[in-house]
Formats: sequence, structure tokens, C-alpha cells
Amino acid sequence: MPLTLDDRATLCSVEILAAAVDMVYVHGIVELRTLRNALEEAMRLKTDASIRFAYAAFSKVDRDYRAQISHHALTLATIRRRTAFNMQ
Repeated sequence: MPLTLDDRATLCSVEILAAAVDMVYVHGIVELRTLRNALEEAMRLKTDASIRFAYAAFSKVDRDYRAQISHHALTLATIRRRTAFNMQ
């Protein structure tokens, strides 16, 4: 089953990842700019190809930056989940 941004969970994941990238973004690092642009495009186009491109862009980012992005994304996801739980 292909992933599309019509899937709420996928859209939420891409939004969280984009926010995490913004938290570690360093001007001048091409891989981070490419990833940020790819995530923005994935949210705009909502296609399987755009999601795959964003994944490929993430894979090209330096391991240390990927670790930082992942850490921030997990933190943001936890906050979002707690906020959603408290609203119910």
C-alpha cells in the first residue's frame, strides 16, 4: 500500500519532521535545505513520489544531523500525542 499524504498519520509525521528540521536548520548546509524543501513539497503535493524524495533527502543528511532531527521529531511527536490525549 503506497503512502500518501491523504493518510492522516503520514501527514502528521511529515509535519513533525519538517518542524524538527527547522529546529536544527543551519544556513549553508545544502543537505538540510534540500530536506526542508523536500518536506515542504511533500506537504504541498501529497504524492507518493514526493514522500519518497523527502525520505531520500533525509538519507543524504549527515548522521549527526539526522540524530538531532530524530531526537527533536520524537520529542515533538510526544508533545503532540499528549496534547491530543488531553483534549479528549
